[in-house]
Amino acid sequence: MHLFMTSALVLALIACDAQPVSREETAAAALTQAHREHKLQAIAAGRDCGVLLIAIETQFDDDLVESIHYGTGDYGALGGVEEFARNRGFRAVVYRDPSGGLWTYGATTRDEARSLPRCR
Repeated sequence: MHLFMTSALVLALIACDAQPVSREETAAAALTQAHREHKLQAIAAGRDCGVLLIAIETQFDDDLVESIHYGTGDYGALGGVEEFARNRGFRAVVYRDPSGGLWTYGATTRDEARSLPRCR
């Protein structure tokens, strides 16, 4: 009986610690999957999970960010991130590259964009 109670307690604690995946996280994962050939990673970020954070392994420049954001050039086949984010209720989009470059669109500040926590 003691083993059963201990097992039940452990399972209850694990279940309490597990957090459901938000719709924003699901949307970000879908965008990452759609752009896997471009090695683009999207995550839901911000205290309210309302910011779509876009990262890439290479360095961004203004032209590349605009192409991704508005869905032009190589990124046109899937539509732009701007439309994707708006349709899924994100309030802002932030682009960050490995060198620290930062581009923001929508309802966010540069200060918020610099230190966005991952959605959880």
